Amino acid sequence: MPKKRPIILVVDNDTVTVSSISDHLISYADCLAATSYNEALSALEKEEGISLVISEIRMPGRDGFDLLMWLRENRPKVKVIMTTAYGSALVKSLAKQKGAVMYLEKPLDLKQVMDTVRLIVERKGFSVAIQEMEFTDLLQFLSFAGRAVKVLVTNNLGEEGEIGLEGDTVLWVKTRAHFGEGAFFEIVGWEGGGFEMRPLAKEEGDRKGEVLSLSYLLLEGARRKDEDRLSETAGEAAGKETQEESEAPRSAISAIKVVLEELTREIPNVIAAEVVCIDDGTPLVAISQDPSFDPEIAAAYFAEVVKINEKALEALKKGRRFEEVLLTTDEFYLVVRILPDTRFYLGLAIAKDGNIGMARMVMKTYEKRFMETLPAD
Repeated sequence: MPKKRPIILVVDNDTVTVSSISDHLISYADCLAATSYNEALSALEKEEGISLVISEIRMPGRDGFDLLMWLRENRPKVKVIMTTAYGSALVKSLAKQKGAVMYLEKPLDLKQVMDTVRLIVERKGFSVAIQEMEFTDLLQFLSFAGRAVKVLVTNNLGEEGEIGLEGDTVLWVKTRAHFGEGAFFEIVGWEGGGFEMRPLAKEEGDRKGEVLSLSYLLLEGARRKDEDRLSETAGEAAGKETQEESEAPRSAISAIKVVLEELTREIPNVIAAEVVCIDDGTPLVAISQDPSFDPEIAAAYFAEVVKINEKALEALKKGRRFEEVLLTTDEFYLVVRILPDTRFYLGLAIAKDGNIGMARMVMKTYEKRFMETLPAD
């Protein structure tokens, strides 16, 4: 008896992308196509045999996140691969973990798409059912969808929390006991519960507390969870030692944030500033004054720019040390400055009416301060 072919739904507002994925998978699966949320729902309601959905996150109107939420409520056993051109090192790391969904960054490598599909469909015991999606993963997909939402969270004990989110910017977060960063880590540490999303009203968008980066919070939260797991498995004495050692990187990140804030106060018209690891494009600390400027995306792409320039200098065989990249656009300047003898860069976006010469001079004077606070390798 011939093996039953899987049925896959491919969703993207770009018809070329839908065709490319479908054509590549046709030898392995039966593919259905949709170019919008409504078309995807129609296909899912007509064909109950769909076992996998490949969907773009950002689409006009109701998008991939809306589709993800519909599937979570109505077809929780359907497995999901999300795609987006707005990639980040954070989502790549989350995608490597068992649980929620798989993630692929555009431009898509069609061989990688096929390998991922086969892995999900054929590997027994490997579950990506969205009913298992963690709350932090949902926040990340909200961020990629560019949503402006208020997320109301309740845990199994009836405790309540609230998060105002616009893209990667956390406008505010609070619980009964905490506000800001502490409230966020309290919420993500809750065991079980539920959440409700509401559109962010205009007046709420202007209600800003300590503006935070979701990417930073998620990375820091993941790091803290790892620390907690280590503490639980270690003995009491070893646990105490681990805790003392783990305070160092946390203190370092806090110190970097202080230095970055001092630097931005000295330079007029700063749009965003960040300290980024070149190797994986992850920002250690990011500050953004403009919600439309996404420092997470800038961090990843300009880490690649740094690596490309390093390769170009190496090809010249002149032994030059790469120091800085200056990008000029019609709206802002972007300066990427390598922190000497490290694998980190300092990035600064400055409005066109800012003083770029002054900014570069201040960045150089702050190099030593950053190098003193960066965590050891």
